[in-house]
Amino acid sequence: MKKKLKAPKGFKAAGITCGIKKSGKPDLALIYSEIPATASAVFTTNQVKGAPVLVSMTQIKSGQAQAIISNSGNANVWTGGQGMKDACMMVEQTAKSLNIDPNHVLVTSTGVIAKPMPASKIKKGIPKLAKKLSKDGFLKAAKAILTTDKVVKIISVKVGNITITGIAKGSGMIAPGMATMHAFILTDAAISRSSLDKLLKNTVSKTFNMISVDNCPSTSDCVMVLANGMAKSKIKNQKSKQGKTFLKAFEQVCEYLAKEIARDGEGATKLMTVKVGGAANEKDAKAVVKEIVNSFLLKAAVYGKDKNVGRILQAVGATRAKIDWNKFKFDWKISKKEDVIKVYLGKGKTSATGWGCDLTEGYVKINALYTT
Repeated sequence: MKKKLKAPKGFKAAGITCGIKKSGKPDLALIYSEIPATASAVFTTNQVKGAPVLVSMTQIKSGQAQAIISNSGNANVWTGGQGMKDACMMVEQTAKSLNIDPNHVLVTSTGVIAKPMPASKIKKGIPKLAKKLSKDGFLKAAKAILTTDKVVKIISVKVGNITITGIAKGSGMIAPGMATMHAFILTDAAISRSSLDKLLKNTVSKTFNMISVDNCPSTSDCVMVLANGMAKSKIKNQKSKQGKTFLKAFEQVCEYLAKEIARDGEGATKLMTVKVGGAANEKDAKAVVKEIVNSFLLKAAVYGKDKNVGRILQAVGATRAKIDWNKFKFDWKISKKEDVIKVYLGKGKTSATGWGCDLTEGYVKINALYTT
């Protein structure tokens, strides 16, 4: 990974340690656009939502944002009225430090649930963080949003004079019901709010929503996209040549981040890629993919390199997907870093792909001691 990432025009980022984590690792990140950007986001469908999710769900309604403030080490979930005050404080302190409209600040938090936020540390840290903003600060920001992650998740793709950069975190409590843990995607392309909403929704459905580590949807999931238009290139029609090229690059960024989250699953040693074809419709294809990547029996078999075909049959048969069992077939390729499982349902021409990881003793150890 390059230490200096080519960021989209007009975007800066920073990451620091403000004392939330006992480990002393970075725990406060900031992303900033020099001008207000078109903004879109998707959030967890879990009934229990963190205060930052609730605040950002309101903030995003304007369709514009200029900054994202994010902390790790504490999720600010199930913290009552004080949690809402703390999330709002993060918004207001960020706006004050950057001299921007508070309505243009999005906020996210990730970490331990149901513990009070160390608000004073964060309030003191935000002005310091703002002073650290740099076009080369994305790697530091990407490190500051990590929790149990082993690796930083960051990517930048260039399409003509347009750049798309994404950072993400996620390792456990992964079974997105909209998007994934935390993912921030930035571009200097110009695109309308309606087009950006559609682009994000469609892309999330086949990338972030197609991964699973432990079949546990988070209370803090969010994917946020900012497009500030500073590259002076407008995506007018996603069906045009330029639009298709941009769409492909956007999907590349999201798929890369999604796969890296699955690959970095808590305790995982390898990635699981599941490809389902021959489905009667998209719903059936995705249902079979999800059943396979969520199967603890199969995930354990992948870890043990135990090519137990019964695990695939059990998972597929547990769905309500239409299957022609006379045409049904599957293949399982095992390698050191990735297992690829292909399933053919024999009922149509629709396909879907998803990603997961193996299940190891490491996952149990991490989650047995998560809050201690």
